[in-house]
Parts: sequence; structure tokens; C-alpha cells
Amino acid sequence: MALIDVIELPGQRSGDLVTRVPEQGAGQFTMGSQLIVREGQAAVFFRDGKALDVFGPGRYTISTNNLPVLGGLTGVFFGGRTPFTAEVYFVSTREFNDLKWGTSQPLVFRDAEFGMVRLRAFGTYAMRVADPGLFVQQVVGARGAYSTGQIEDYLRSVIVTEFNDMLGSVKVSLLDLPGQLSDISAAMRNSLGDSFQRLGLDLTSFQVSAIT
Repeated sequence: MALIDVIELPGQRSGDLVTRVPEQGAGQFTMGSQLIVREGQAAVFFRDGKALDVFGPGRYTISTNNLPVLGGLTGVFFGGRTPFTAEVYFVSTREFNDLKWGTSQPLVFRDAEFGMVRLRAFGTYAMRVADPGLFVQQVVGARGAYSTGQIEDYLRSVIVTEFNDMLGSVKVSLLDLPGQLSDISAAMRNSLGDSFQRLGLDLTSFQVSAIT
């Protein structure tokens, strides 16, 4: 296993949330390795399945000052450059917008005039990773890479479940629903906030585009 002296990810594809270095297995780094984190990134060090620390944009020299959990290692036989195994997850912290959600199956809405009506709804939302360490632990796991496409199905199910509950509490006529889209969108964003935060995500905007 070759020693990695410079730890960096020069560019992530537009839909990439997380990329691990190395992509498979553990990497062998040394005290004194250079970590380069670019704008719009955070780097999370993992060792033995635990997050050691999260680094924001900047250039760092890995030492026991910024990774104190490695303080038990001794560099006497390596000239102060003790090798250690770890994984580094580069997390994109930029906002991912224009993500889509929608109901795959019709939802039942009880209307005072029309009775039980089947509705479909769709819209867009935007989010970003607010807690990189929590996101890697809760969602990414040991994957070498993770994209928005991989989490959209799960988030869509969370959104649709909450939207179904929201419909049950809406006390307006079916004919008045189109005029309530802005209020419903704001209420949905508020109610979904905790679900996203538990994953280390921040729901920055939410829009119900249409209810049909």
C-alpha cells in the first residue's frame, strides 16, 4: 500500500455529494501529509469506523494538533512521519438545487364538495450538506462515492409521506388548492426540516409546483 503524501480532490462532478480517498479500502497516510480542501468542499477523516475530524477549505499539515486521536502513534522509527491508515471523505458543501420530487401513486384527498379525490403533486427542492460528518455516518457509510441520484429516491419518499400528512390537515376546497401552493410549500419546508437535519442536510428551499 503506497503512502499518500498529498490528499486532495481537484474536482467533483456536478452531482457528486461525496467522494472517498481512496475509493476502495483504507489509505495509508503519514503525519506530515498535506490535506488540500477546496472551496465548496469539506474533508472528513475516518479511522476504525469513527469520524476523527472535519476540515473546511484550506491547506493543512496532518499532525496530532488537528488529529489528536492519533497522538498515541510514535514516529521515532519514521523520522516523525508515522504512517497510519484512514479514509478521507470529500463532501460537497455547495447547494444542490432543482432536485425533483413527485407522487408516484395518487394520494387521497377528502373534499367537502367532491368527496374522496385522487391527487398527484410534484415540485422541486434544494438542499446542501450542513453536517458533513453526520451525513457520511448516517447516509454514505463505506461507499466510495455517493451522488444526489442515490439519495433522491429516499428523500422523495420522505417528502411524499409528509405531503400526504399535510393534505390531511388542509381545510380548503379542492378548487382552492392551486391558490394555496405558496403556503403549502412554506409549511412543507418547515415540517421537513427535522427529517433533513437528522441526515446532516439543510433543506434550503421547497416548492410545490402543481397539484393535479
